[in-house]
Amino acid sequence: MIAWFARHQTAANLLMAAIMILGLTALPGLQRETLPEIQNDQVQVQLIYRGATAEEVEDAVCRRLEDAIEGITDLDELRCESREGIGTATAVMREGADMMRFLDDVKSEVDAIDDFPDQIEPPVITELGRTEPVISLAVTGVEDVVDLKAYAEDLKDRLLAGTDVAEVTVVGFSDHHIRIEIPAWRLREYGLSAQDIADAVGRQSLSSPAGRLQGDAEDLLLRFDDQRKRAGDFRDLVVISGESGANIRLGEIAVISDRFDLDEEKILIDGRRAAVLDIAKTRDQDVLDLLAQVKDFVQGEQDATPSGIGLYLTQDRASVVQDRLDMLVRNGAQGLILVFLVLWLFFGLRYSFWVAMGLPVSFLGALFLLPLFDITINMISMVGLLIGVGLLMDDAIVIAENVATHMSRGDSPAQAAIEGSREVLPGILSSFATTLLVFGSLAFISGEIGQILRIMPIVLILVISVSLLEAFLILPHHLNHSLAHQRGERSSRFRQGFEGRFDALRDGHFGRLLDR
Repeated sequence: MIAWFARHQTAANLLMAAIMILGLTALPGLQRETLPEIQNDQVQVQLIYRGATAEEVEDAVCRRLEDAIEGITDLDELRCESREGIGTATAVMREGADMMRFLDDVKSEVDAIDDFPDQIEPPVITELGRTEPVISLAVTGVEDVVDLKAYAEDLKDRLLAGTDVAEVTVVGFSDHHIRIEIPAWRLREYGLSAQDIADAVGRQSLSSPAGRLQGDAEDLLLRFDDQRKRAGDFRDLVVISGESGANIRLGEIAVISDRFDLDEEKILIDGRRAAVLDIAKTRDQDVLDLLAQVKDFVQGEQDATPSGIGLYLTQDRASVVQDRLDMLVRNGAQGLILVFLVLWLFFGLRYSFWVAMGLPVSFLGALFLLPLFDITINMISMVGLLIGVGLLMDDAIVIAENVATHMSRGDSPAQAAIEGSREVLPGILSSFATTLLVFGSLAFISGEIGQILRIMPIVLILVISVSLLEAFLILPHHLNHSLAHQRGERSSRFRQGFEGRFDALRDGHFGRLLDR
């Protein structure tokens, strides 16, 4: 096979062109993300039990959920957290099990629970890990907390409409409440109770359909809409009406405030209250394309927002991918240039060029193969590519040096290329087998860390495999062609001087050092 490709110019060039064209064709479609995809293995069950203490939630929610879910076949771990007013259970699936079946089993077991207290809202069952965080957008400058939350929600709607962002979550606020505070003595003064106030609010703050009015040309939908949504809307609400027509309104006896429940959930940036929009993507979205869209959106919003309102990108988890890509390209270019220059000093321009071409050919071939193995461009796969930069050139350099040695012994260019490649084949294959055994063992690690780390050896082995193909089927022909052109050429004065000084260094100084 080596001899056939070495003697057939068209075959070697077609193989190299096919590898490069396939790699360049696959390059635009490669998906970029921060970390490799990890199999979803967690299902969350959340129930709201308003007004209940953490102990009551533990007894009414967590105990019943644990008893129901613990019997599921593929369950590996079950955790339940009880807090004031809410209980959250997380079921972890056994590795290798089917998520859809596991999710259906959890739903069936939870739906079968029939002794929850009546005050508990229906359970919300979700599969965790369907989206991945990309970046966060912080908003500051709005002094009123309610207005800040409203501005953040409006910004969220514009972000979802103007970009391909899959999910945006506004954080920094707890549950929103209209708080009505009435002193006990004031209630006693008017003969009222807390329930009376609650009933008055319920009667006078509502929104409900009122039927349909049919006509000859059109129908009208009627709706009674008097729902009060802000603190000021409740102040004129009538709580007591006298026979004479006098009224006592809620604002006269109560302090009404529009607020968020828990201060500990607020976020401060430079001492100012902030709303933070956590931006996430789906598994099939490109993280760098999405980051660029978010940055363009923020730039447009900054140009249109009033003075005093600040928009800041924070918790950037995507830029590290671009940084690693830049480092990969930079290291590859540096390695390519250094290999070319060093080989040029010893072998000449044409000879060095074809040896150095092994780097881009191997990379392009590996990039074509990555999607076939469901591998994306991420931080772990790029580690494999970075390691490959140093390893894949070794084979080409060893072959090139041995071919040059055969040529110096008097072999013809074709014979030197064939015999020189065949002679080092066992050693190079042994080196490849060693790398395969050392790095291949990482592919057998179990758990989430195994799903992440196994990407690196797969990428590295793909790169080295393509480099072996290039080194033994493509490179020998190009070395044969280069040696044939150099055979009749006269060495330049620079090369004669360099080789003379190098021989003097080798024989006069380095050789003596080794003989000691």
